[in-house]
Amino acid sequence: MEEKTPDPTIAEPAPAVSPPTVPPGPRPGQAAEWWPQAFAVAAGICLAAVAVGVMLLILRLVNVLVILFLSVLIAATLARPVRALERRRVPPLVAISVVYLLVLVALGLVIVLIIPPLISQIASVGRQFPELLDRYQELRRLYEGLRQQYPELRQFEQEASGLGGQVLSGLGASLSRLPQRLFGLLFDALSVMVISTLLVARRRELLLAVLDLTAPDHRERVRVVLTAVWVRLGQYLGAKLTVMVIVGALTYLALRLIGIPSPLLLAVIVALCEIIPRVGTWLARIPLFVLAATAGWFALGLTIVTSIAIQNLKGLVISPFIEGSQLDLHPLLAFLSVLIGAALLGLAGAALAIPAAAALQVIAEEVVLPWYRR
Repeated sequence: MEEKTPDPTIAEPAPAVSPPTVPPGPRPGQAAEWWPQAFAVAAGICLAAVAVGVMLLILRLVNVLVILFLSVLIAATLARPVRALERRRVPPLVAISVVYLLVLVALGLVIVLIIPPLISQIASVGRQFPELLDRYQELRRLYEGLRQQYPELRQFEQEASGLGGQVLSGLGASLSRLPQRLFGLLFDALSVMVISTLLVARRRELLLAVLDLTAPDHRERVRVVLTAVWVRLGQYLGAKLTVMVIVGALTYLALRLIGIPSPLLLAVIVALCEIIPRVGTWLARIPLFVLAATAGWFALGLTIVTSIAIQNLKGLVISPFIEGSQLDLHPLLAFLSVLIGAALLGLAGAALAIPAAAALQVIAEEVVLPWYRR
């Protein structure tokens, strides 16, 4: 067999060339998949920025918010006697004027009955200053003897002297700003009086305005919640004033029987410090124990025992019976609210924490829990 040789005139077919690969394009509808995610991220960033801005604005307006809340608290308290007079067909403006006149008369009577004895007792403390200085020198000599026996006390003395220097410097700075703070306090008090008067006079119009901004299906629920918050806030201040008067009266009687100098002055301080929950008790004990120490160690011991007994009586009997029945607030919630209020706003936050917590509890009971149980 003859072997066939390829014909050089016939060209061999070129090898097949594969078409260039093109990267796959987006599938139909793929753009619609990532767009909601990007929109959600952008919305989250915007909401976070808005929240930060709101928090900064609140921090800038802390004083205004405290004045507004205090005005609401006073207005809710005064609304009860005003409403009672209005039920007797007294015109609203006349009822408000009568209530404020009665409040001013009561304050005037308190000032007339308490201020002159307070001034005389403050003057008696000034007259007793040499005796107090002698007692201080006696305690100083006693401490010197202890320091010689225990050299470790020198470090404590250095720390105490440094702390005393800081306290004195802070006190001097506070006294230098005293006129400015008094003017600011007077302006804030006037603002609270004006705002609370307007709230009492226009409370029905304000309630209708809030209800007009609410959906028709939720208006009755909003009315119930706002009324409950208003009533509970109004009950708080009256209950607090009652507790202050009882604690002050018990303190005055106890100090008078023990023989502590200036019992009325100390009782007024103790009663006023009751405005500040938890912390106010310890603030009031500083001048109480200092003046009690001037009457001797036995009187100081009796004063400490009496102070503890009165505070336990207040915590176990007086406050639960008067404030607890009015606010219906759990003790743990009250304590946590005081801590949070003090951390955010200092003493003002601690003083206003319990009524704020009571208002939030009403909202939780009437709105949040029913919505969660559905």
